[in-house]
Amino acid sequence: MMVMGGIIGVGIFFTPARVAAQVDAPGMFLSLWALGGLVALCGAFTFAELAGSIPKEGGWYAFLREGCGRFPAFLFAWVILCVTSTGSIAVMMDFLTATLAQLFPGVGATGSLGRLALGAGVILSITTLALFGVRAGALFQNACMLAKLAALSVLGLAALAVGFGGETLSAPGDAVVMEKSLPSAMLAVLFSVGGWQMVCYVAPLVKEPERNLPRAITLGVIGITLVYLAVNFAFLWAFGLEGLSGNSGFAAELATQTLGPAGSKLLLAAMVVSALGITVVNILATPWMYVAMAKEGLFFRRFADLSPHSGAPTLALLLQAGICLAYWFSGQAGILVDAVVFVEWFFHGLVALALLRLRSTRTDLARPFASPLYPLAPLVYLLVALGVVGGNLAQANWPTIGIGLAVLLLGALIYKPWQQWIARRSA
Repeated sequence: MMVMGGIIGVGIFFTPARVAAQVDAPGMFLSLWALGGLVALCGAFTFAELAGSIPKEGGWYAFLREGCGRFPAFLFAWVILCVTSTGSIAVMMDFLTATLAQLFPGVGATGSLGRLALGAGVILSITTLALFGVRAGALFQNACMLAKLAALSVLGLAALAVGFGGETLSAPGDAVVMEKSLPSAMLAVLFSVGGWQMVCYVAPLVKEPERNLPRAITLGVIGITLVYLAVNFAFLWAFGLEGLSGNSGFAAELATQTLGPAGSKLLLAAMVVSALGITVVNILATPWMYVAMAKEGLFFRRFADLSPHSGAPTLALLLQAGICLAYWFSGQAGILVDAVVFVEWFFHGLVALALLRLRSTRTDLARPFASPLYPLAPLVYLLVALGVVGGNLAQANWPTIGIGLAVLLLGALIYKPWQQWIARRSA
C-alpha cells in the first residue's frame, strides 16, 4: 500500500492529456504507458534486490553509501532533503489548498492568510500524526490509498460506459497541438510511475524487511502498472486520442458527464485525498534519511535518536516540517522542485551502478531477492536515467537546468566543510 501510495499522486488526472498530445496513434499512447511500467519494473527489481540486501534506514541513501561511497550519498541526501521532498510537499500543499478552495470558496485566494494557514495546518497535522509512530501514519495512508483506487475505478468504469460504441466525449479543438515528441511524452509517463523507492526509507520498521521489502516493491509496481494501463485504456475509449489530447480537464468533464453536477465535486474530493495521501508518504518516510546520516557522522548525532514511546524520529520530523513550512510561506518551491527533477534522475542512474558494483565487489552480501535476468534490469534502468539526464541537458533550458545544477554544485562545495564541522561538534 505504501509503494502504491508513493506512486499514485494527482498526475494521473492530468498526465494522460499531456501524453496524448504528443503521440499520433492510440497504440502508441498505450505503448508508452506499458513501456513506462516496464521501466518502473526494472527500477523496482533494482531497488528490491538492494532493499533485501541492505535493509537499513534511509533506503536509497544507504544503497548509494554502500555501492558508491559517502560523497554521492551525501549529494543525494542534500538534494532530496533540502529541495525534492520538502519542496514537493509545499508544492502539493499549493495544489491541495487550491482544490479545496474550489470545493469551499471560503478557503481564500492564492496567497491569502486563510490559504497559507490551511496549508501550514495540514503539514503540521501530518507531522504530528507521524510523531505518534509509523503505524498511525501508515493506517491513514492506507485509507487514502483505498480512496484513490476507488476514485480511479469509478472514473475508469464511467469512461468505459460512456465511450461504448466508439462515441467520444470531446472533439479536438483548434488549440490542440500534436507535438509528436516521444521523449517528452515518455518523461511525463515516467514521472507518473515513479515513487516506489519511498518504502525503502523506513526499512527497519518493516517486519522481515529482507523478504517483505522486495515483495512490496515488485507487487506494488506491477499493481500500479496494471491500474494505469486499465484507466488509460478507459480514458482513450471514452475520448479518443484527439479528444484526450491537450484536454487537461478531461477527468472533470468525464465526472460531470457521467455523475452529474455532483461528479465534479467528487472528483475534486478525490484529488484532495490523492494529494493528502502522497504527502503523508513523503512526511512519514523521508526523515529516516536524517537518521541514517546521523548514524554515519554526516549529520548531527542527536537526529539518530528515536522517541522511546513511539519510535518516531522526532528531531528529523520537526526539522523537515520547518523546511516545508519555509518553502510553503515563500511560495517559490515549485521553481526549485522543477529544477532538480532531472538531477534526481542522476541518482537513479547511480543506484543502478551501485547494484552492478556490489554484485562484483560484495559477493558475500546476502541476496534474499535477486533481480530477474540480471543484469538486464539495472542496465535498462541505468540507460533510461542517462537518457533523462542527457535529454534535459540537450534541451538547453538553462534557466531551469542551471538552478538544478547549482543546487548540486552547492552540495558538492559544502560536503567537506560540513563533514569537518559535524565531526568537531560530535567531538
